Amino acid sequence: MIKDQIADQGEVARKRSQKLKKSLSETLTRFYPFAGRLSSSSLSIDCNDQGVKYVETRVKCRLQDIQPDGDQSLAKLMPPPATTGTESLVRVKVNFFECGGMAIGITISHKVGDVSTMKLFINTWAAMTQQGSISDAVPDFTTIPSLFPTMDFPGKPPQYQEVAFRRLVFDASKIPMLKAQVASKEVAQPSRVEAVVALLWKCARAAATTNRAQITTSTLEEETELSELQSLVKQIRDGMRDQFSESCMRKLQGSDGFSEITAALTRSGSLMSQGDDFDIYTCTSWCKFQLYESADFGWGKPKWVTYFIQYYLLNLPNTFVLMDSSDGEGIEARVTMDEDEMPFFECNQELLAFASVNPCVQL
Repeated sequence: MIKDQIADQGEVARKRSQKLKKSLSETLTRFYPFAGRLSSSSLSIDCNDQGVKYVETRVKCRLQDIQPDGDQSLAKLMPPPATTGTESLVRVKVNFFECGGMAIGITISHKVGDVSTMKLFINTWAAMTQQGSISDAVPDFTTIPSLFPTMDFPGKPPQYQEVAFRRLVFDASKIPMLKAQVASKEVAQPSRVEAVVALLWKCARAAATTNRAQITTSTLEEETELSELQSLVKQIRDGMRDQFSESCMRKLQGSDGFSEITAALTRSGSLMSQGDDFDIYTCTSWCKFQLYESADFGWGKPKWVTYFIQYYLLNLPNTFVLMDSSDGEGIEARVTMDEDEMPFFECNQELLAFASVNPCVQL
């Protein structure tokens, strides 16, 4: 009976694999640059239809036996990283488990897409797998060269180092309490992202200060009568409002839009190159991208969608990546930090009042 069950699961995996590969091939006809290769200069894509890297494995354990207390187990589920700049821009690894469960690892070169692009690609692939075909419009790649012409990007690349990684989960039940704590007269209704980022920022600064046993230079203003958390939330809100005001958006819509973006990236690169003079903290939020809904290939919504941080951030410290938890209300945060500072960070009692560090995933 056990052999028959294993044989049945093998047949299910084979059929699913065929379906996934067929629909992936059809999806690439719409996202044809993804099947190409970067040019020797890495400034353009040769749409030569060489395809994408697709790897399939049969894992001799149950899906629930994979517990990401660290990221070593996740690394085994991801496609092998590219070793040269001329390899596949999209890489996929489909893992079939003995229990019938499945895990799909996907990487997309940041030179050809961001999280919004990745969501659209996965959503299209999933719809193709479910329905066999879709009537949605084909993505328009013809206008990209005129919108984003090839230009040299000045600036010194950031310095990378050995860092520690942690996964923090802010349960949906704790978010209202955190938002209430950081609310102030200036920001009466902070968003859950503002609240979580402020707490991570504060605790990261505290860890750095404790580790160095001295107050380091900071780009933050002196604290006002507000509590530190409330002050951080206000700075986040003000910064976002200034960067995404109507006047700023109008500048990006004109013929000089690309120049505006390049100038902003140049300023950012210049700031990051001065990292020895002060600490730089970087945050990106994937919240509300509805990644769980986008990744239904016809066998139900995924139990867990996560971000494998080592593949993308290249050991860049002081980085927070936020995603929705499976219920859409909580937040999962991936954090990188200096190895000497992480012990202080992950033991911060204010942080632990709202977040769990590397909790088990219910698969």
